[in-house]
Amino acid sequence: MIGGTPVRPVVVPLDDRTVRIWLKLEAENPFGSIKARTAAALLDALEESGELRPGLRVVESTSGNLGVALAGLCRARGYACTLVVEPSTPKASVDRMIAYGAEVVTVREAPGGTTLDARLAAVREILEQDGGAVWTNQYESPANPGVHETHTAAELVEAAPEGGYDAVAVAVSTGGTLAGVASFLRRRAPATRIVAVDAVGSAAMGGTPAHRPHKLAGFGSGRVSRFIERHHWDDVVRLRDADAAAACSRIRERTGLSLGGSGGAAVLAAVVRASLDPTLRELACLCPDSGDKYPRLNENVPIGDPAGTDETVAAALDLLDRASTEETVNA
Repeated sequence: MIGGTPVRPVVVPLDDRTVRIWLKLEAENPFGSIKARTAAALLDALEESGELRPGLRVVESTSGNLGVALAGLCRARGYACTLVVEPSTPKASVDRMIAYGAEVVTVREAPGGTTLDARLAAVREILEQDGGAVWTNQYESPANPGVHETHTAAELVEAAPEGGYDAVAVAVSTGGTLAGVASFLRRRAPATRIVAVDAVGSAAMGGTPAHRPHKLAGFGSGRVSRFIERHHWDDVVRLRDADAAAACSRIRERTGLSLGGSGGAAVLAAVVRASLDPTLRELACLCPDSGDKYPRLNENVPIGDPAGTDETVAAALDLLDRASTEETVNA
């Protein structure tokens, strides 16, 4: 059953107060990530419109999680499935796609472009060559933000502590999760601040795309999100991949919780914002998956940029060394 994922509090003592960060652990979904919600919604929308019918083939570009979920759901629903990935896609994810019966096509970065450009070019080529191929198009389908507005955000708010959340942090890639969650919160909890979390070198939030030597799957994007609009966020925190990975390592060591790179980024951004804004005491983070399939997250990733870590981010990483589960505090 997709959805109904748990929300677990983590306590982080700051110098002037203690904050609670409520983690929505989407790894508890079938196929191990929040993308189970997205994949089901994309397929449902195509089936309802009549564009996807028995005998047709589903095609999508993916950095990992969506591909795993699509492969599993296509197998269950009886569709062939072709998934376009890049060399940095986690091997564990590719192996699961293949195990579910999907065809996996790996592309290289296009000269003068981004790896995402190359993936999308491959998708278009498949569509041109195969009249029975249907693109789920996670980058533009309204079903992507729609499912997070009607389900993910509603579950998050239902699990909120008394008084609600002061802020919610969401990492971006396609931007569908942020757009959906923000749309719900603006209606149901307008006082909650929305923190968009993007990668340094990502174009998702309109930044300048740049080489990312420690690029984390599912965090940031080589193109501007088609879903995110200015009213969807109050604050933006941009983090280097290496710092997000370091946050995952510290969270795991202190709490035993395994988070993927985008979840670690959201938690680190939440601590950054809490350290800057004394009104923030109850914060929530969407954690799209676990770190189990990312070998680099199971090590202490070095801070490899000669410029070093931003001072505020470095201080937030140090604060994560104080983190604990609420159960530990109450023991």
